Amino acid sequence: MRASNLFPALALFTVAGLLAGCQGSEDEGGVPEKPPVAFEGKTDPRFEGKWKTADGKSTYDIRRDGTYSFNGKVSTQGGTFDNKFEGAWLIKEELMLFKDGQGNVVPYKFTLDGNKLTLALTGSLKRESVLTRS
Repeated sequence: MRASNLFPALALFTVAGLLAGCQGSEDEGGVPEKPPVAFEGKTDPRFEGKWKTADGKSTYDIRRDGTYSFNGKVSTQGGTFDNKFEGAWLIKEELMLFKDGQGNVVPYKFTLDGNKLTLALTGSLKRESVLTRS
């Protein structure tokens, strides 16, 4: 997954969460549901700013009040499309948590080095993105 596709992965997790919710419970012979990630932590002013991917196709506005917006192009097997969304973010220990408008929370391990923010998905996808503050 290219760096410009990391945050749109949040939308994919939303779909995956919806699909998982449609499966039966463990008592019905289905796969047990993965427990939701708690949206707990605090904002940190070090993350505030406008960030962009190396290719410039995606930008992120991470605001001090704990909200963020994404504006960019998402590449899928079906083609490329524009994607815009708003959400909330928090820091909890070594994780940066992003919550979408439907309440889904996705944790990313982060490294912040001045104006360079590296985010890595913590689940089975193991994708990493490098953002630069403009």
